[in-house]
Amino acid sequence: MNIYIVEDDVFHLEDIKITIEELGYFFLGASADPVDALRQIGSLKPDAVILDIHLKGKESGIELGNSIKRLYGIPVFFATSDNNKNTMSRAADIRPVAYLTKPINKDDLQAALILARKQDSISIVNTHNESGDIFIKSGNKLVKVNMDTILFAHTDSKNYCSIVTADNKKLSVRYSILKLGEKLKGSKFIQTHRSYIINWNKIDLLHEYDQTIEIQGHHIPIGRTFKDCVYKRLKMI
Repeated sequence: MNIYIVEDDVFHLEDIKITIEELGYFFLGASADPVDALRQIGSLKPDAVILDIHLKGKESGIELGNSIKRLYGIPVFFATSDNNKNTMSRAADIRPVAYLTKPINKDDLQAALILARKQDSISIVNTHNESGDIFIKSGNKLVKVNMDTILFAHTDSKNYCSIVTADNKKLSVRYSILKLGEKLKGSKFIQTHRSYIINWNKIDLLHEYDQTIEIQGHHIPIGRTFKDCVYKRLKMI
């Protein structure tokens, strides 16, 4: 797992970083500024964020945590030495994975990161109901999408993919392309490239000269590894 830390105390930051690495996880980056942190988190797409509640003496960490979950759907852990019940209640409202007391206990952090990983595994649910709908977790919402409206999906980063639909929606999910392919089971979906899965029924054209598939104006590459499989499915006259 890749972990991002938002912390304005350099000693606590170093302590958390060391603990993360001792547990076998990867420290992805850190910031003490909420605006800078939100920008970096949107760009780096960590698997989880450890977030200090009191940034520069204020409870701005709670607002930042809410923005992270709303915009990116990334699991958040709050870390603080504040045991004030009102603060804890406000923090609990955004449903963090855990509320960790500083100095952070190694075993508590390990347990919290395991919980975060479990959350990753439910980004897509109800994949095979009668109507052919799936529910895609986007931020703190579950967006209903009919399987027939999916055009294709592509890799954004190692742990993220985007699903593109016929009405030009682009939904980000925390899956590798291989894991996403397992979720989008069925004869209509086929991988054409190490970074792309397409809905076979949505193909408009296949351009042989540059080995791309066209779907509603989008050009999807055909990788050499997948070329034979693609051509075997074509019915040509």
